[in-house]
Amino acid sequence: MSFNKFFGHDIDPEKAVNLLNIHHFFYMVFGMFTIYSILKFSDKIKESDKENLIKKILVLVFIILEITYHIHNWTYPRLSLPLHICSFAVLLNITLLLTNKKSVFEYAFFYGILGGGMALLVPFSIGYTYLNFRYYHYFILHSLIIAVPLYYYVAYNYRVTYTVLLRIFRESMILAVGILILDNFLNFAGYNANYWFIAYIPKDINSIFSNYFLYILVFVSTVFITMNLLFFITHPSKIKEKIHL
Repeated sequence: MSFNKFFGHDIDPEKAVNLLNIHHFFYMVFGMFTIYSILKFSDKIKESDKENLIKKILVLVFIILEITYHIHNWTYPRLSLPLHICSFAVLLNITLLLTNKKSVFEYAFFYGILGGGMALLVPFSIGYTYLNFRYYHYFILHSLIIAVPLYYYVAYNYRVTYTVLLRIFRESMILAVGILILDNFLNFAGYNANYWFIAYIPKDINSIFSNYFLYILVFVSTVFITMNLLFFITHPSKIKEKIHL
Protein backbone atom coordinates (compact mmCIF):
# COMPACT_ATOMS: atom_id res chain seq x y z
CA MET A 1 0.00 0.00 0.00
CA SER A 2 1.53 3.30 -1.09
CA PHE A 3 1.30 6.63 0.72
CA ASN A 4 -0.54 8.18 -2.23
CA LYS A 5 -3.08 5.36 -2.28
CA PHE A 6 -3.68 5.46 1.48
CA PHE A 7 -4.27 9.23 1.53
CA GLY A 8 -5.63 9.48 -2.01
CA HIS A 9 -9.12 9.10 -3.47
CA ASP A 10 -9.22 5.54 -4.74
CA ILE A 11 -12.97 4.98 -4.45
CA ASP A 12 -14.58 1.55 -4.94
CA PRO A 13 -18.15 1.32 -3.56
CA GLU A 14 -18.16 -2.47 -3.99
CA LYS A 15 -15.27 -2.86 -1.53
CA ALA A 16 -16.30 -0.05 0.83
CA VAL A 17 -18.53 -0.04 3.90
CA ASN A 18 -22.11 -0.67 2.84
CA LEU A 19 -25.17 -1.37 4.91
CA LEU A 20 -24.93 -4.83 6.54
CA ASN A 21 -21.78 -5.99 4.76
CA ILE A 22 -18.73 -7.36 6.61
CA HIS A 23 -17.13 -3.92 6.94
CA HIS A 24 -20.32 -2.53 8.44
CA PHE A 25 -20.33 -5.42 10.91
CA PHE A 26 -16.75 -4.53 11.89
CA TYR A 27 -17.75 -0.88 12.44
CA MET A 28 -20.61 -1.89 14.73
CA VAL A 29 -18.43 -4.32 16.69
CA PHE A 30 -15.80 -1.62 17.18
CA GLY A 31 -18.48 0.80 18.37
CA MET A 32 -19.86 -1.74 20.86
CA PHE A 33 -16.35 -2.49 22.09
CA THR A 34 -15.83 1.25 22.66
CA ILE A 35 -19.03 1.48 24.71
CA TYR A 36 -18.10 -1.60 26.72
CA SER A 37 -14.61 -0.24 27.43
CA ILE A 38 -15.96 3.11 28.64
CA LEU A 39 -18.50 1.45 30.91
CA LYS A 40 -15.83 -0.83 32.36
CA PHE A 41 -12.83 1.49 32.73
CA SER A 42 -14.25 5.02 33.21
CA ASP A 43 -13.99 4.99 37.00
CA LYS A 44 -10.39 3.76 36.87
CA ILE A 45 -9.45 6.48 34.40
CA LYS A 46 -11.14 9.12 36.56
CA GLU A 47 -9.17 8.01 39.63
CA SER A 48 -5.90 7.86 37.70
CA ASP A 49 -3.37 10.69 37.84
CA LYS A 50 -3.13 10.31 34.05
CA GLU A 51 -6.68 11.52 33.40
CA ASN A 52 -5.69 15.05 32.40
CA LEU A 53 -2.99 13.70 30.09
CA ILE A 54 -5.51 11.36 28.45
CA LYS A 55 -7.89 14.29 27.94
CA LYS A 56 -5.18 16.38 26.31
CA ILE A 57 -4.26 13.49 24.01
CA LEU A 58 -7.91 13.07 23.02
CA VAL A 59 -8.21 16.79 22.27
CA LEU A 60 -5.16 16.52 20.01
CA VAL A 61 -6.58 13.40 18.32
CA PHE A 62 -9.91 15.16 17.70
CA ILE A 63 -8.16 18.18 16.18
CA ILE A 64 -6.01 15.99 13.91
CA LEU A 65 -8.98 13.88 12.81
CA GLU A 66 -11.12 16.92 12.03
CA ILE A 67 -8.41 18.82 10.16
CA THR A 68 -7.27 15.82 8.09
CA TYR A 69 -10.90 15.08 7.18
CA HIS A 70 -11.40 18.55 5.69
CA ILE A 71 -7.99 18.68 4.01
CA HIS A 72 -8.64 15.30 2.41
CA ASN A 73 -12.05 16.43 1.14
CA TRP A 74 -10.69 19.65 -0.33
CA THR A 75 -7.96 17.72 -2.21
CA TYR A 76 -10.64 15.69 -4.05
CA PRO A 77 -11.81 18.53 -4.56
CA ARG A 78 -14.97 18.39 -2.45
CA LEU A 79 -16.62 21.15 -0.43
CA SER A 80 -15.88 20.57 3.23
CA LEU A 81 -16.93 22.75 6.15
CA PRO A 82 -17.31 21.76 9.83
CA LEU A 83 -21.10 21.83 9.63
CA HIS A 84 -22.13 18.19 9.88
CA ILE A 85 -23.66 17.02 13.16
CA CYS A 86 -20.55 14.99 13.93
CA SER A 87 -18.31 18.04 13.39
CA PHE A 88 -20.49 19.84 15.92
CA ALA A 89 -19.99 16.84 18.22
CA VAL A 90 -16.21 17.03 17.78
CA LEU A 91 -16.17 20.71 18.78
CA LEU A 92 -18.44 19.99 21.75
CA ASN A 93 -16.28 17.09 22.89
CA ILE A 94 -13.11 19.16 22.66
CA THR A 95 -14.76 21.89 24.75
CA LEU A 96 -16.04 19.34 27.25
CA LEU A 97 -12.60 17.75 27.66
CA LEU A 98 -11.02 21.16 28.23
CA THR A 99 -13.64 22.60 30.59
CA ASN A 100 -15.59 19.70 32.19
CA LYS A 101 -18.67 21.94 31.96
CA LYS A 102 -21.97 20.16 32.49
CA SER A 103 -23.72 22.66 30.21
CA VAL A 104 -21.45 21.50 27.36
CA PHE A 105 -22.00 17.86 28.29
CA GLU A 106 -25.75 18.27 27.75
CA TYR A 107 -25.19 19.00 24.05
CA ALA A 108 -22.27 16.58 23.61
CA PHE A 109 -24.42 13.83 25.15
CA PHE A 110 -27.04 13.98 22.39
CA TYR A 111 -24.90 15.16 19.47
CA GLY A 112 -22.03 12.80 20.23
CA ILE A 113 -23.81 9.59 21.23
CA LEU A 114 -26.65 9.87 18.71
CA GLY A 115 -24.55 11.38 15.92
CA GLY A 116 -21.79 8.82 16.30
CA GLY A 117 -24.23 5.96 16.86
CA MET A 118 -26.29 6.74 13.75
CA ALA A 119 -23.11 7.14 11.68
CA LEU A 120 -21.99 3.64 12.66
CA LEU A 121 -25.46 2.11 12.22
CA VAL A 122 -26.10 3.77 8.84
CA PRO A 123 -22.64 4.45 7.38
CA PHE A 124 -22.02 6.88 4.51
CA SER A 125 -18.55 5.84 3.37
CA ILE A 126 -18.59 7.61 -0.05
CA GLY A 127 -16.81 4.51 -1.35
CA TYR A 128 -13.44 4.62 0.44
CA THR A 129 -12.11 1.12 1.10
CA TYR A 130 -9.91 -0.35 3.85
CA LEU A 131 -6.92 0.68 1.73
CA ASN A 132 -7.72 4.35 2.44
CA PHE A 133 -7.27 6.25 5.69
CA ARG A 134 -10.88 7.49 5.56
CA TYR A 135 -12.06 3.93 6.27
CA TYR A 136 -10.27 4.03 9.65
CA HIS A 137 -10.91 7.71 10.27
CA TYR A 138 -14.67 7.08 10.05
CA PHE A 139 -15.02 4.47 12.78
CA ILE A 140 -12.36 5.98 15.05
CA LEU A 141 -13.90 9.46 14.99
CA HIS A 142 -17.48 8.32 15.43
CA SER A 143 -16.56 5.91 18.21
CA LEU A 144 -14.68 8.67 20.05
CA ILE A 145 -17.55 11.18 19.90
CA ILE A 146 -19.66 8.50 21.57
CA ALA A 147 -16.97 7.64 24.12
CA VAL A 148 -16.31 11.12 25.56
CA PRO A 149 -19.86 12.05 26.71
CA LEU A 150 -20.38 8.45 27.84
CA TYR A 151 -17.22 8.78 29.95
CA TYR A 152 -18.59 11.89 31.65
CA TYR A 153 -21.91 10.13 32.16
CA VAL A 154 -20.18 7.26 34.00
CA ALA A 155 -17.14 8.83 35.67
CA TYR A 156 -18.54 12.28 36.50
CA ASN A 157 -22.13 11.14 36.99
CA TYR A 158 -23.33 13.90 34.65
CA ARG A 159 -27.00 13.67 33.70
CA VAL A 160 -29.53 15.60 31.65
CA THR A 161 -33.15 16.38 32.43
CA TYR A 162 -36.12 15.94 30.12
CA THR A 163 -36.46 19.71 30.02
CA VAL A 164 -32.91 19.86 28.66
CA LEU A 165 -33.81 17.25 26.03
CA LEU A 166 -36.75 19.36 24.82
CA ARG A 167 -34.61 22.51 24.77
CA ILE A 168 -31.84 20.86 22.77
CA PHE A 169 -34.34 19.36 20.33
CA ARG A 170 -35.99 22.76 19.84
CA GLU A 171 -32.66 24.54 19.37
CA SER A 172 -31.47 21.83 16.98
CA MET A 173 -34.56 22.25 14.81
CA ILE A 174 -33.95 26.01 14.67
CA LEU A 175 -30.30 25.38 13.79
CA ALA A 176 -31.40 22.86 11.14
CA VAL A 177 -33.37 25.60 9.38
CA GLY A 178 -30.19 27.68 9.21
CA ILE A 179 -28.21 24.69 7.91
CA LEU A 180 -30.88 24.03 5.27
CA ILE A 181 -30.72 27.64 4.08
CA LEU A 182 -26.92 27.43 3.87
CA ASP A 183 -27.16 24.08 2.04
CA ASN A 184 -29.46 25.60 -0.55
CA PHE A 185 -27.24 28.66 -0.95
CA LEU A 186 -24.15 26.48 -1.49
CA ASN A 187 -26.01 24.24 -3.95
CA PHE A 188 -27.19 27.35 -5.83
CA ALA A 189 -23.56 28.48 -5.96
CA GLY A 190 -22.61 25.22 -7.67
CA TYR A 191 -21.41 23.13 -4.73
CA ASN A 192 -22.84 19.80 -3.65
CA ALA A 193 -23.88 20.53 -0.05
CA ASN A 194 -26.08 18.31 2.10
CA TYR A 195 -25.05 19.14 5.66
CA TRP A 196 -27.19 17.33 8.24
CA PHE A 197 -28.55 15.34 5.24
CA ILE A 198 -31.56 17.66 4.98
CA ALA A 199 -31.04 19.43 1.63
CA TYR A 200 -32.00 16.30 -0.31
CA ILE A 201 -32.43 12.57 0.24
CA PRO A 202 -29.01 10.83 0.35
CA LYS A 203 -28.61 8.47 -2.60
CA ASP A 204 -27.96 5.51 -0.28
CA ILE A 205 -31.57 5.64 0.93
CA ASN A 206 -33.43 7.52 -1.82
CA SER A 207 -35.14 4.30 -2.92
CA ILE A 208 -36.88 4.08 0.47
CA PHE A 209 -38.68 7.44 0.39
CA SER A 210 -41.26 8.49 -2.17
CA ASN A 211 -40.70 12.21 -1.67
CA TYR A 212 -38.57 14.75 0.16
CA PHE A 213 -41.24 15.90 2.62
CA LEU A 214 -41.85 12.33 3.81
CA TYR A 215 -38.10 11.96 4.28
CA ILE A 216 -37.88 15.13 6.39
CA LEU A 217 -40.87 14.04 8.48
CA VAL A 218 -39.23 10.68 9.17
CA PHE A 219 -35.89 12.39 9.79
CA VAL A 220 -37.27 14.81 12.41
CA SER A 221 -39.37 12.08 14.04
CA THR A 222 -36.36 9.76 14.21
CA VAL A 223 -34.27 12.48 15.87
CA PHE A 224 -36.91 13.07 18.55
CA ILE A 225 -37.57 9.35 19.12
CA THR A 226 -33.88 8.45 19.41
CA MET A 227 -33.28 11.36 21.79
CA ASN A 228 -36.05 9.97 23.97
CA LEU A 229 -34.73 6.42 23.74
CA LEU A 230 -31.25 7.56 24.74
CA PHE A 231 -32.67 9.61 27.60
CA PHE A 232 -34.79 6.84 29.09
CA ILE A 233 -32.13 4.13 28.60
CA THR A 234 -29.59 6.26 30.46
CA HIS A 235 -32.07 7.65 32.99
CA PRO A 236 -34.19 4.61 33.98
CA SER A 237 -35.45 6.30 37.16
CA LYS A 238 -37.32 8.79 34.96
CA ILE A 239 -39.42 5.95 33.55
CA LYS A 240 -40.45 4.95 37.06
CA GLU A 241 -41.35 8.55 37.85
CA LYS A 242 -43.63 8.75 34.79
CA ILE A 243 -45.24 5.41 35.66
CA HIS A 244 -46.14 6.68 39.13
CA LEU A 245 -47.55 9.98 37.89
